Amino acid sequence: MASSIVKTPLIRIVSARGYSQLAPISGIQNYEIKSSVLSNKLVVAAGDNESAITRISIVFRSIHKNSSQFAITRNIQQVGANLTATSDRETIAYTLEGTRAAVEKALPFLTEVATQQVFKPWEVSDVSNRILLEIATRPLQLRAVDLLHNAAFRTGLGNSLFVPKSQIGKISSETLQHYVASNFLSGRAAVIGLGVSSGELTQYAQSLKINTGDGCLNPSPYKGGELRSNKGGDVAFVAVAGEGAGLKDSKEALAFAVLQRAVGIGPQIKYSTRDNGILTKTIGSAQEYAAAAINVSYFDSGLFGVLLALPSKCSRKVVESAVKLLTSSTVSDEDVTRGKNQLKAALLLDAESGANAIHNFGTQAVLLQCLQTRARSLGRRLYNYKRCQ
Repeated sequence: MASSIVKTPLIRIVSARGYSQLAPISGIQNYEIKSSVLSNKLVVAAGDNESAITRISIVFRSIHKNSSQFAITRNIQQVGANLTATSDRETIAYTLEGTRAAVEKALPFLTEVATQQVFKPWEVSDVSNRILLEIATRPLQLRAVDLLHNAAFRTGLGNSLFVPKSQIGKISSETLQHYVASNFLSGRAAVIGLGVSSGELTQYAQSLKINTGDGCLNPSPYKGGELRSNKGGDVAFVAVAGEGAGLKDSKEALAFAVLQRAVGIGPQIKYSTRDNGILTKTIGSAQEYAAAAINVSYFDSGLFGVLLALPSKCSRKVVESAVKLLTSSTVSDEDVTRGKNQLKAALLLDAESGANAIHNFGTQAVLLQCLQTRARSLGRRLYNYKRCQ
């Protein structure tokens, strides 16, 4: 679980000249991704994009051993590298980034953190207060989406990203160790690298001591339902969705991504309040509200719907309008074209960030056991869709 407390962006104090400069590209734009599967079913994928920053990520589908938490942090900081751990409903990723020289020195710590975990009891207990803070500072819209997953899937994908308050302080180091032993297996793992050659990354992956096996993968079928949480206040957050497309059906997943942009995800121009999406046109501007389409794709299932934030007194009318839109069966060619253009731009902009690229490649490798085509190729595929029905 990873979260951050929002603070005033430092970019606001930068002079106006800084806004006019083009953001640097992370190495060359067109680079080849070479992937392979080792004998223990560990997926290895590398792309040498000639970037000044090297990134290596170990991803598992589903804290350390010889050094203390403080020692690992200090050693990585001293060489100028950065180590992060992120998780979602299907994956856990450990990513090391820095210059090539810094990554080479800090690589043993990535190995230790990702594959040689030992959860010391005092370190487990020390994070209880931080977890309580993260739960207390959750935005209500995040809570609404969390409950939406629970209502849709019950278990598996329906499990919350946050530990229940009743379990804080009760999860032992032995429980965590058992979870790692059951899920951190070579058949459910991938090693991804950007700014590093395929040969070097393969050699590193072969040296990792990861338990072999595939583990137990339980599907999370869509079930549907309704959940409510009374928090008080004058503002209501409502999430309404139906079953979407899974990543294993790339054509359907891409179509839902286009449909999300057509329905509307909010203003596309900075500081603008105008949204040309179907959702805004359907609801109208008479009410005070904020709305955006939701589209999440997991391996074998997904969710598609809308998230609304609005005054409680007028929620019924707005929600009924949103549901009516979701149950309609037609989308105009103009809306589809706008959705395709917005999605293509988002894919290309996302590919410019090395951090986003390695996250996307890691998710594909660990879930699909292969890498899909690059963002530019995906953008060209969008024009094969004529209309979302």
